[in-house]
Amino acid sequence: MKELFNKENYLSSTFDGAKRKQSAIVTALLCVFFALSAFTFINALYAFVDAIGCIVSGSPDVAIKELLRSLPLILCFFMTLWTLLLIHGYYRNASPEKRQKSLKKNSIAILCFAGITILYVIVALIIGKFTSIVEGSPFPIYPLDTVLYSVVFATIGVCGLVVMPKMAAKHEYVVPSRGPIVTKARFFYCFGVSIWMLVALYGAAGFVTGLFIIDFFHGYLAFSIALMVVFLVDALSLICWELVYNKLKEEARKKLLLPLALVGLCVSVFAAGFYFIALGFNLDGPANVGFGVLPIAFSASVNIATLILVLTPVIASVIALIKGLILRKK
Repeated sequence: MKELFNKENYLSSTFDGAKRKQSAIVTALLCVFFALSAFTFINALYAFVDAIGCIVSGSPDVAIKELLRSLPLILCFFMTLWTLLLIHGYYRNASPEKRQKSLKKNSIAILCFAGITILYVIVALIIGKFTSIVEGSPFPIYPLDTVLYSVVFATIGVCGLVVMPKMAAKHEYVVPSRGPIVTKARFFYCFGVSIWMLVALYGAAGFVTGLFIIDFFHGYLAFSIALMVVFLVDALSLICWELVYNKLKEEARKKLLLPLALVGLCVSVFAAGFYFIALGFNLDGPANVGFGVLPIAFSASVNIATLILVLTPVIASVIALIKGLILRKK
């Protein structure tokens, strides 16, 4: 594992000053839009939860009304997520043709989500779905904030279509920081990584939100800490994969994947074990502690969502471990 801290094992060791600057900017943008995606994701989930709660309480008409009212929040998540995908897909792809195709596709998607959001709010105001451009719930200037947010992302979409291709033609491109692209069973790979990404986004949002709303007292200290550890491990598992493993040279990946997978497995198994032990002592912990940050699972006392959060890093580590063993044999 000492080789993990050897700068020569990273792609950046071959970069000049300009490439290092470009790589640092891309990394910063990925972090910013990861945080924004996490924030908008949890807001979108809360919107779905409110609708589900209305259905459970026997008011499907209210559920539809609340879901339609919250639609701008849901659209904001998708335009943010697509911006994250745009940055990742463009600066992590070695093929110029695929980079341009990814850039165009994701930029158009961002423009569509932003345009639909702005148009929806305008139409909703006209037909009375919103009583005012500033209703004040769930945020102080909602739904005006979603319109302003959409304008910013529409600008990003336009830049992706017009400005970035011109910049790419003038500036040398940084070597992509990613592992080899999977070709076999690509659908299952992409599906698995998508689930992993959503879990990581929720883990990041749940950890930050939990610092303010989780009850660390009243007999739930162990469970509260265990839940926070699970959130943190969820987020870090993907962050380490993206910002550490994908920045290694190909030779270093082959050497370090196995030890990294072993460390990840130990950490994720510890987090899962800690959670289930704490749960054993506080069976009502999820309902009383986790409801605020994981209402989809806890509102109906079915902890399926919790199991996904707890087990996803374990599964990802096991897959990485298997891949590491295969690479070692080769």
